[in-house]
Amino acid sequence: AERVAIAATYPEDVGELFTGFLKAAGAEVVSMRGSGIITAAEVGTWGKDEVLALARGGDHPEAQAVLLPDTALHTAAWIPDLEETLGKPVLTANQVTAWEGLRLLDTKVRCPRLGTLFS
Repeated sequence: AERVAIAATYPEDVGELFTGFLKAAGAEVVSMRGSGIITAAEVGTWGKDEVLALARGGDHPEAQAVLLPDTALHTAAWIPDLEETLGKPVLTANQVTAWEGLRLLDTKVRCPRLGTLFS
């Protein structure tokens, strides 16, 4: 994906730093929504409804994918629901971290339950 939307749990200023990081790497960030959460402990209490609301709120019509960049955010069980709801790939911090580790090991894994990235 070249054009992404960011749906972050972070405060706006931290989300803007992530936006700058992605732009420096050549990605086009079409929108960024921060949620003002400061602690991982608070993010870890979020359930499916909160995660879906975050993803929907951070989506943008021009985005080819939506990024959920917080490793404390529990998302693995809901990636297919997130992608179905938004109609596009959703990339989460933990999902992308696992994918990159496997890529570095030159190991390909197909697991549709982990979303488009693993399909």
